[in-house]
Amino acid sequence: MTSSFFSLGNAIRATILFGLFIILFVLVQSCQAPKTGLDRFAVGSLKKLTVRESPPLPPKTVFTAADGRELTLESLRGKTVVLNVWATWCPPCIKEMPSLDNLQAQRGGDDFEVITISIDRTKYEPAKFFTDNEINNFAPYHDGSYGIPGNLRLQGYPTTLIYGPAGNEIAYLEGEAEWDSAEALALVDYLTGK
Repeated sequence: MTSSFFSLGNAIRATILFGLFIILFVLVQSCQAPKTGLDRFAVGSLKKLTVRESPPLPPKTVFTAADGRELTLESLRGKTVVLNVWATWCPPCIKEMPSLDNLQAQRGGDDFEVITISIDRTKYEPAKFFTDNEINNFAPYHDGSYGIPGNLRLQGYPTTLIYGPAGNEIAYLEGEAEWDSAEALALVDYLTGK
């Protein structure tokens, strides 16, 4: 009789402690500030979106167009840019490429552009991938020097960086995303003032 009494007492105490924990958890959650600005778009396929507290300027790294033209990240100033660093040997990169192509088709223009920079060995690999997979809405860019991933301190591929019209990196997302999803389109519309 005594041991069952103590078991019942322990069960009651455990239930009370669990209830107090739940109440405390709800109170802490309700005190957190609601998401504002770009943070509110970090949902769904963009849940890994990280907003920069102090947006850095882009490094002065050169990458090339398929026609051999050299560009820098600085040359993209003046428009909102979704810049994706990828490779043809990277399965998550390949998986998200059609959604980036769709994003450019749906929102590309004077104030917005999707740029993809391949880190493959040669500029021919991304160009062939685009042709073989009907990626038609943006040009293949290439960085054979690996200056882009090194200077941007990328942790892996794909990584997508978002630049504002002033040329500063305002957010980034490591890993794949659905760039033609409702949340991605809403993010671009917010950034371009549409």
